[in-house]
Amino acid sequence: MRDAKTRRLDRERLRALLLERCFIRGTFTLASGATSNVYFDCKRATLDPVGLALISDLLLDLADDLRAGGTDVDAVGGPSVGADPLAAGMALRSGQRGAPLPAFLVRRRAKDHGTGRLIENDIPEGSSVLVVEDVITSAGSVKEALTTIREAGLRVAAVACIVDREAGGAQALAPYPLLSLFKRSDLETAKAPS
Repeated sequence: MRDAKTRRLDRERLRALLLERCFIRGTFTLASGATSNVYFDCKRATLDPVGLALISDLLLDLADDLRAGGTDVDAVGGPSVGADPLAAGMALRSGQRGAPLPAFLVRRRAKDHGTGRLIENDIPEGSSVLVVEDVITSAGSVKEALTTIREAGLRVAAVACIVDREAGGAQALAPYPLLSLFKRSDLETAKAPS
């Protein structure tokens, strides 16, 4: 488990990167269909080497906190495409930390070739999983993935994201807790319009 000072410094470094590269003002239609004056393009961080390392470490810290509180976390994954780099980064960093955490990906629909699986990787039935996503608004894609995860016999420990847009996602995911590295309000107050 990483110390509080390292966690705090990494969180501040990630916050600066998100504000610089991922926080965009304008008029945007979100995946939920809602319109927003702010867009969080977190792929600019999750596909960046420094950004992905920071995000992976901070999300692993959340997994460590769950374990310290008595909640098992046996694997990590979520809906493709937002969760893909997160799950892979967390698997890599967990191995480097000496506590390997396997990753999985949840497809929207089964492949029409090969194994035809909805969940990529063999996570044993009954495993407790941390479901990850880059940004959560209404949680629609995560809710779809949760259905697939539960149908595969996996138990959901919690859902974690980089940014919670504070637009009803946490309520939509109940009874599962939503853990976020940042909330929209955390970032919006730091980046006032110029």
